Amino acid sequence: MPDLDDIISVQISRETESVDRENFGVPLFLVAEATLAAAITDRVKAYSNIDAVADDYAATDSAYKMALAAFSQEIRPNRIKIGKKASDETFVEALQECVDTDNDWYGLAVDTVDAATIVLIAAWVEARTKIYIARSADADILTTATDDVASTLDAAEYDRTAVMYHSIAAAGNQYIDAAWLGDCLPRDPGSQTWMFKTLNGITFDGLTAAQKDNALGKNANTYQRIAGVNVTQQGTMAGGEYIDIIRGIDWLTARIKERIFTRLINAPKIPYTNKGIAIIEAQVREQLDIAVDRQLIAPEPEYTVTVPDVLDTDELDRQNRQLKEVDFRARLAGAIHYVEIRGAVFA
Repeated sequence: MPDLDDIISVQISRETESVDRENFGVPLFLVAEATLAAAITDRVKAYSNIDAVADDYAATDSAYKMALAAFSQEIRPNRIKIGKKASDETFVEALQECVDTDNDWYGLAVDTVDAATIVLIAAWVEARTKIYIARSADADILTTATDDVASTLDAAEYDRTAVMYHSIAAAGNQYIDAAWLGDCLPRDPGSQTWMFKTLNGITFDGLTAAQKDNALGKNANTYQRIAGVNVTQQGTMAGGEYIDIIRGIDWLTARIKERIFTRLINAPKIPYTNKGIAIIEAQVREQLDIAVDRQLIAPEPEYTVTVPDVLDTDELDRQNRQLKEVDFRARLAGAIHYVEIRGAVFA
């Protein structure tokens, strides 16, 4: 008997290829080799809970203390990574080895409070899509001095390093940098500010108004007690931009690229026509809609996306199959950190 295939042929292709997505929720804690258990040979190792860390490290090891600070927060990370620095390496050399081994992490904390080393690490991070929380007990941060680490990074206008002043940072008992990353990185990019965060297990600093103003004036961050609640202030990078803005834009940039590339590899082709250009525009709009939902982008005024008419594109660009002039404008939602209320009462 004739087979149905002789009459009707159906072939279904699977357009399900996916691309690796950049991870904006995993911290890396870099520690010196001397603090590592002898059996740890991995340059970078991932851990999903403190018990797993305890299998490799003693409670006195800085790697364990940093992991404990991160996992002790109310909203804790699903995963952290611990990287090691060999005794014959600088921290920057060790960082390069870490990214060459495993680059699937975003936030960095390093087991050092040395100002010169912090500046070198900040310069390394500035050229990458990562952020670095540096802790410092340098008392000059609280003064009008201009040669402390916060002043140096502020003058360099680094947008990927945040300095957190903590008076006991050098003691090696509390890791406020790891705690701050542990509390904020699990939250969706754009959905939270890094200010007003209470960090479990971290002691607050009792600063005078002048000390606080001096630190914040250098774009350093502090951890203080306000109205009976311990909170972080101000949530800024050394260059003055807010940490949540930097992370949010990193996330939005990566997701737009990933979304469009996924569409390109799963379609037989996207034609260089107005219909094809509309497909690219739709990918941008879909990601911007998610950014609005996450409160990275404000809903008002509504964002705009503009694309060229195919007949207005450059002929050479069309020959080279390059689509340019796809632009969007959107207002950042930001966050409210200060409220001023004025009122009047009368009889």
